[in-house]
Amino acid sequence: MLVVDPMKRITIREIREHDWFKILLPRYLTVPPPDSAQQVKKVDEETLREVLGMGYDKNLLVESIQKRLQNEATVAYYLLLDNRLRTTSGYLGAECQEAMDSSFSNIASYETPSSARGNRQQIFMESPVGLRPHLPAERKWALGLQSRAHPKEIMSEVLKALQELNVYWKKIGHYNMKCRWSPGFPAQIHNNHNFSAGSIETDSLSERLSLIKFEIQLYKTRDEKYLLDLQRVSGPQLLFLDLCAAFLTQLRVL
Repeated sequence: MLVVDPMKRITIREIREHDWFKILLPRYLTVPPPDSAQQVKKVDEETLREVLGMGYDKNLLVESIQKRLQNEATVAYYLLLDNRLRTTSGYLGAECQEAMDSSFSNIASYETPSSARGNRQQIFMESPVGLRPHLPAERKWALGLQSRAHPKEIMSEVLKALQELNVYWKKIGHYNMKCRWSPGFPAQIHNNHNFSAGSIETDSLSERLSLIKFEIQLYKTRDEKYLLDLQRVSGPQLLFLDLCAAFLTQLRVL
């Protein structure tokens, strides 16, 4: 592995066949992981039937899945498939757990100091970003922030967080808002943090280069939870990630 010439280094296959590698090797590592490219092209029949029940054409849906095209039908298919896979143990997940239990059985739970924003942590305590006393064998990814709190309470905390970050917003639905933010926005120029469509076009060039436009939408899931989603519309990607991190910090989920 330390040989300078890359053509003479040990390969992954040779590492897996080495006697040292096989010592105390967990069972879930003895089987090679499935080919992700081939897994994507496989069609789950049960999920396919659910999507067809929504009125989509079968031939078009199967062709779109195999060619990895993005449309309304494939988005619905992968959302249902992801939800179905979460209920399973994943790739040899049951056998992964035996190795993880011994490693993390002594992890102590964290205590968050009381603060003025402690209520926000309670609202979003079920967010997948939060700390857990025990780590799962396979991380379950979820879109957005999940909460069982009342929608009005969730949106109230969201608006408080946006106000502290000096974000402009405009309500376009009951639980949907358009937002804009720039690092140069001082708090005193905000007028109730609302903006009009015309105000967007009058920004200076320097502000446009760092201007972030995004939307916030609150959804209701099938398991009676509420999911808060942030979607970038325009602006620098990395700057948007910084804003998301600051937003999560205001909500006390980081």
